[in-house]
Amino acid sequence: MPLSQDEHGLQYECFFQTSRDLLCVLRADGRLLRTNEAFRTTLGYTDASLSGEDFAQLVVPEDVAPLHAFLRSNAGDDAEFKLNARFLNRDLSHRRILFSLRRLGGKVYGTGIEVDAQEPVDEWKRRRELLQKMQATGRVGGWDVDLATSTQYWTDETYRIHELPVGFDPNVDASFYTPEHQMIIAAAFEDCVREGKPYDLQLQIITAKGRRIWVRTSGMPIMENGKVTRVIGAFQDIDDYKRREIELEEKLAIIERQRSEIHALSVPIIQVWDDVLALPVMGEVDQARADDMTARLLDAVVAHGAQSVILDLTGVECVDEGTAERLSSILRAIRLLGAQGFVTGIRPALAQAFILSLGSGFEGVKTLRNLREAIRVCMRGSARGVDGRAARER
Repeated sequence: MPLSQDEHGLQYECFFQTSRDLLCVLRADGRLLRTNEAFRTTLGYTDASLSGEDFAQLVVPEDVAPLHAFLRSNAGDDAEFKLNARFLNRDLSHRRILFSLRRLGGKVYGTGIEVDAQEPVDEWKRRRELLQKMQATGRVGGWDVDLATSTQYWTDETYRIHELPVGFDPNVDASFYTPEHQMIIAAAFEDCVREGKPYDLQLQIITAKGRRIWVRTSGMPIMENGKVTRVIGAFQDIDDYKRREIELEEKLAIIERQRSEIHALSVPIIQVWDDVLALPVMGEVDQARADDMTARLLDAVVAHGAQSVILDLTGVECVDEGTAERLSSILRAIRLLGAQGFVTGIRPALAQAFILSLGSGFEGVKTLRNLREAIRVCMRGSARGVDGRAARER
């Protein structure tokens, strides 16, 4: 009895799905219409991820040219083509497949078998050992998360960085990141999965042996049909580098604090009485230092309400014309704020330099023999001011 059309359809469907050969149906432009279970299993893809995809995209770029030539040709029905090429597996490995393609009724039907063309065991083993040595030398491991199956894969070096035995199940619900960094890595991975954003972070983990170490972790999304289906990444032990970096930053911070302290000592403004400030000047006074001295001294006069400012030059070895002019400018600025300027510690050589350089540049400034004498004069002036105010109040 002849088979009905429905029975023919059922037999075809059963054969299509159960065949051990890799079967596929393409549109005339090469986009996939259907694939069977053997096709999807061999290459690791899902039915949804392959539907509508360009068949040529599954072929490695170096092998795809003959396929493009066949699909673009004007050959009519019954045109056949043999393709021996490497196909990309979803895990990024290659599978060499021999495909027979035939045009029929405006479609292309394909039948393929996987070719056993693996590298010799010794060559594969040598490359694997080389990769493991490179990972160990650079302390860089790798990882792969399949979002469809929620499984992870770690390389040997990733296990070593975590101080775990190779083969430990990485899918166990255990976070090795330190508490303060767990939210950071969780947010970065979530953004990578949801929005396709790669990340590259330096964080700390606590190894299986309880050691706290710095690692660099990076993640890259793998897209299929506009959706992230996997995340792959690198995992590197950077603890030695990071600790040296932190130590360097701490030393630089110490140097900066010391620089600030030295800078403060270069302008040692002292409050010797309620309204009396003293500034011992030591060493060379260049323009930059003079500007700093002026700014800080004027701020101090305002802040303390100073009536008298003593500029002690005992520590100044020599004065040229530029230094004399800069010191004179400081004293004039003090007078503009209503304070009285005093200069002490002028030795004979300095006095001659001031006269030659400035002439009457110290006009209106009181000069005294030493700092002690100037403080005494200022204290007497302050006392008279207090007495005068008290008399007026009476």
